[in-house]
Parts: sequence; structure tokens; C-alpha cells
Amino acid sequence: MGGVSVSVTRVFCHVEPGQVPTVVPTNEIHVLLYGSVPMVEGTRIAGVQLADLASRFGLVLLDEAFDFVSIALAVTACDTFVMRDTGDDGWSREFDVTLPLAVPETWEGVRSRLESALRFLSGDIWNFRFVAGGRRPPQAAEVRKRKRVIALDRVDCACLFSGGLDSATGAFRLMEEGRRPLLVSHIYRGDKGYQDTAARNLPRQMPRVGANFYPTWQGVDDDSMRTRSVSFMGLGVLAATAISQFRGDRVIDLIMPENGFIALNAPLTTRRIGTHSTRTAHPHFLTEIRAILEVVGLPVRLVNPYEHSTKGEMVRAFRDNRDYVRLALATVSCGKWKRKSMQCGRCVPCLVRRSAFHAGGVNDTTRYECAEISKVLDNETTRDDVIAVLTAIRRFSSRSEANRHWVLQAGPLPIEPRQREAYVSVFERGIGELESFLKASGLS
Repeated sequence: MGGVSVSVTRVFCHVEPGQVPTVVPTNEIHVLLYGSVPMVEGTRIAGVQLADLASRFGLVLLDEAFDFVSIALAVTACDTFVMRDTGDDGWSREFDVTLPLAVPETWEGVRSRLESALRFLSGDIWNFRFVAGGRRPPQAAEVRKRKRVIALDRVDCACLFSGGLDSATGAFRLMEEGRRPLLVSHIYRGDKGYQDTAARNLPRQMPRVGANFYPTWQGVDDDSMRTRSVSFMGLGVLAATAISQFRGDRVIDLIMPENGFIALNAPLTTRRIGTHSTRTAHPHFLTEIRAILEVVGLPVRLVNPYEHSTKGEMVRAFRDNRDYVRLALATVSCGKWKRKSMQCGRCVPCLVRRSAFHAGGVNDTTRYECAEISKVLDNETTRDDVIAVLTAIRRFSSRSEANRHWVLQAGPLPIEPRQREAYVSVFERGIGELESFLKASGLS
């Protein structure tokens, strides 16, 4: 059983089991948010862990923060339950989403901006209808039942923590600067082990919070998940809001560490424009989310401290610190990790990781499935990403104008010239790191 085979998919979100119709029309999708068991055959569920997680902060959170989580849940549900091949072009889908919120009038003011940001992120058309009756965060009586709560007195900011090299470096840097981050993880199936390993290798053990959105039903899921950053941000916004309420501060930093080269994610080849280029940390998307959070009054400042740094530059900054090197080597970067619980060594994230260690002067002892990258070209089934990177290197121009046009294929950049050139520059340096690594590996 696949997805809905109509041009526009109507998605209805509910927060109570009794709201789900007893018979679900074939042209509709009904999702029980925060639910645990589908009450009707064909009903989808998502977010079973999230109400419990919210109560662990030990205080009644802002309605707006929990609404943002509900929006993230709805986006995750749409992206998971509707197959891309149902779109008219085999990729883009169109959603009409009815979503109950605690304060729908607040979110109505940013609805069009939210729809536009999501379209940029996923390549789909989003239409929301916000209605009253949304799930509120756990209230005082439920919160008081918690015997163990997150130690908000030990933290002063929130940091997204995936267990990857960038997020681990970001957390390490915060600690080196004397900051006290609450580590926030979206725990995809199979990720908890290496996230725990990376956390144990940090210089200090900081409070952590994590959850999985668990979108679940009996049918086939779409695995492209272009919107995965929204669920991650939802947890981060919830955490940062909790810190703000606990501390009485006006705004709390939510750190999203992502090297500038991958954040831009300019398409390596013309074939990769759109379908292969994700935009989870693209500066344009982050700018839009910042504006949305500000308008709705959430006390959260979304920050990427590495938007103008390559991965190699991130590594180089701490290469003489043994604790950092041990941490960096304990991280997972691979886009194909779940297949064999081993980093493949040949996908684009692995290639950027390996080039970063090479550029940073760190001996990369990571166990890769493909240790000798020079042998990849002999295998037609596994060489696509390496060929794409080599193509990009050969396409690279010494002319900044050509590279600027290239970067703009991934999305808008700031109009201010210095800011724009800073993004182009980090792209150029990122290509340079890849070229240097592949040459050292016997490829050019």
C-alpha cells in the first residue's frame, strides 16, 4: 500500500483519538498527533514521546513552543506518509494540511512565510489551515508528577546534537568557551548508540534530551525526508524555550552547528539540482525560521556559528587538543550508516568528513567500509558520489562570479555584498579541501 495518488493530498491532524473518523476516505490522510495506537485502520500516528518529554522540563511551557512542535509533527507526517512519486512530476507534492493549534491566531500571522520556507526546504507546495483545539503542553498537575526532571539550572543554551562531527565540534567549542549547553538530539532509529558514544567523549557530561517523532502506520513510507531538520528544530525550540522560562532570560541561543560548505550544499552536478541537494541548514531557510520565531514571540535565537567555516577549518581549530581528536573520531558522518552500522567512506558526507581530517591535519583512524577511495571508480554501483565530487572539482572556476552563480543554484543569499561573498568563499574553500584529499588519495 503506497501513498495517496492524487495531485493534492488532504491531511487532517488530530490530537484526540475520538476525532479520527471511523471510516477514512481514500483521498485523505488522518494523523493522530501525540498518539500511541492507531484507532482506525489507515490512520497514521506521530509524536508518541513528545508530551512526556515536555513534562520532563519541570515547568509549564509556552503554548507557542508546543505549537511549533505540533507544526513539526505535521510536517514530518506529510513528508513520511505521502510518497514522492505521487506528485505530478514524480518529486514535488502538494499538501493541504488542517492542523489544530493551541494559539492558532498567533501562527496565522506567519502562515504564508512558514509555507514558503517549507517549500524551499522540501520542494513541495504547503497549504496550512490552523484551527483551534490544539494540544497544549503538559500542565502544572502533570508536571508535578515528574520525579526526575532535566537539570535546567546546569545549562545556559541549547545545542542540537546529532552525534556527527559538526554537532560534536559545536558542543566542544561551547564548552571550551565556558558555555553550558543542553544537548538536544532527534534520535532516529539506530542513531542512539553513536550519539551516546559521542556524548561520552565530550569534555564534560552535560544534560541531554532527545526523542524520536516515530511517524508510524501500516503502509509504505517515503524515505527522502527533506524536512528532517524541522523535527530537530522543534525539539530544540522546546528546549531553548524551557531554559528561557527557567532562567527568566529574554532570549536563549539555540545552536545549530553545521559547516558552511554543507549548509549551502550547492549542487555538485546539474543532475543534483533539486532532488539530491538538501537545504536543512541553508542560510535562507534559517533566516526564515528566525523571523518566524521572532514574530510569534518565542525567546529563541537560532545560531549557526560555522556558517562561514569549512569542516576542515572546524577540525583544524582543535587539532592539537587530544580530547577533541578523540571526540571527533568517535562521531558518525555517513549518509548510509544504517545499512551496515559502518561509515561507507564514499558518500558525499563521508568524503567531506575525510577531507576535513586531511585539511585539519588529523590522522583519520575511522573505520570505513571503503578505506581506499581510489578503488571506488571501478565499481559502477558505488561510485556515483565520488564521480559527482570529481565533476564539481573539474567544474570549479577561479572566477568568483561563476562560483557565485553556482552557489545561488542552491538558494538565495543575503544581498549585502560582504555577507554574500563570505558564503561564496566558504564554498570555494570546501571544494579545495575535497580536491586536496582526493589528490592525496590518488584521484584528480
